[in-house]
Amino acid sequence: MVAVWGVRLELSEYGRAIGRGWLVVLVCLLAGIGIAWGVTATAKPVYQSTVKFYVVSPPSAGQSSLQSLELSRGRIASYASLIKSDKFVERLVSSSSTGLSATDIAESVTASADQDTLMLTVVVSLPDPAKANQVAREIVSGLNPALDNVEARTQSGGGQTDLNVVAGPTAETDPVSPRLALNLGLGALLGLGAGIAIAVTRRMMDHTLRTPEEVEDASGLPLLARVPASSEAGTMSDILNRRQSSLLDEAARRLRTNMDHLSALPASGVVLISSARAGEGKTTVALMLARAWADAGEKVLVVETDLRRPRLATELKLGNALGLAEVLAGRAGLSGVIQKTASDRLHIVAAGSVPENPTELLAGQTMTAALGEMRGSYSRIILDAPAMQPLSDAALLAVQADTTVLVVRYQSVTRELLSASLRNLVLVKATVAGAVLNALPLRLSEGRNQPPGKPGKLRKQNKPGRLRKPSQRAKGTPPAVPAEPAPVKHSAARR
Repeated sequence: MVAVWGVRLELSEYGRAIGRGWLVVLVCLLAGIGIAWGVTATAKPVYQSTVKFYVVSPPSAGQSSLQSLELSRGRIASYASLIKSDKFVERLVSSSSTGLSATDIAESVTASADQDTLMLTVVVSLPDPAKANQVAREIVSGLNPALDNVEARTQSGGGQTDLNVVAGPTAETDPVSPRLALNLGLGALLGLGAGIAIAVTRRMMDHTLRTPEEVEDASGLPLLARVPASSEAGTMSDILNRRQSSLLDEAARRLRTNMDHLSALPASGVVLISSARAGEGKTTVALMLARAWADAGEKVLVVETDLRRPRLATELKLGNALGLAEVLAGRAGLSGVIQKTASDRLHIVAAGSVPENPTELLAGQTMTAALGEMRGSYSRIILDAPAMQPLSDAALLAVQADTTVLVVRYQSVTRELLSASLRNLVLVKATVAGAVLNALPLRLSEGRNQPPGKPGKLRKQNKPGRLRKPSQRAKGTPPAVPAEPAPVKHSAARR
């Protein structure tokens, strides 16, 4: 796992990031090739003419061959400088018919000396191949006389050095630059690298939660279930309909098993299902859990407590328009708003009409009394609550519930938003059982890449009833699992 900018990624995630950004990578690749082709097409071609000299210093009187060889090695570097000297260049300009200036010739000529082989290489680079070859020939004809003139002034007697031409001057017909194949290759490489960098950077800058490990690390909560993205959850009616066993059903059973093993969930327990923001699938998870409990023989009541945006009555095509809002306003009794489903053990209370003061209704004593009445008739009560942000309705309901489950949708919620929601629950001293990661790709869902261990078995718990803030966990340690919440004592009115 590699951490960059606070985001930790498995190496395989880099490949998936590149795969998701394949269009950006392709565009950058084609752009790199196009730019390289354009630069090549507009660049002036350059031709070279090369000539090589072998440096020989005949031994003078009293010198051995070894001394003469060392003398040549010592002088060869100065000969390369001589070719670039102002006086030699001026001599070339005066004797040349190319029409080139001294500056043009000085910039076009390069000389290099090899002391081991005593080879002096001169290269002339010009846009015109004929002029490049002519300047190289003039260097061949004028270098030895210029060298003799210099050495005659600096020494007496023999020992002058001879520069023997061993190769060239060459007459190249193909330009040495620009090189189309090389430029296109470099352009493709740079474009590909830029595309990959953009794709990976976009993934690094995306702080939304994707994997179970990221959710546990950001929240400090255990992951109770992983719900796959499935067409079977297309509508709320589809969730409640009986069907062949699927990954969606397996996720519901995993969630049911983990919830049943919480000591904080007594008989007639109230479970609140919420999320950090709207649209994360909390109603889907609530209905999945309700159906799983009903299949296991529990008598389940699902209560829609989102009084601001009621949906269940319409989605499930319930006949009764009355709901929780009417009960809390005193216009109807609880028994008059409970509606049946295809399962005899699963009943639903819809939200009803939208009231003017939903927060006050949910926080009032009437809601407490209604929950007490529900506990007397059902073994499991599920509150389909509003989102935690930006309203306070869910936090008020969490206080009255035995435990809370947070739904986190894949690639939808950031660490900061999830942490803000958890802080709201901490402030009201609510108990949080764990998180459910929803709408996962199949590769991350239940039954795929499952870590070893018994299904439904939670890790070792901490102190009861405490929800630790994610920031309190030591860096680099595995995410701690919050305690199994202590049972909530209910008053007589709630019973």
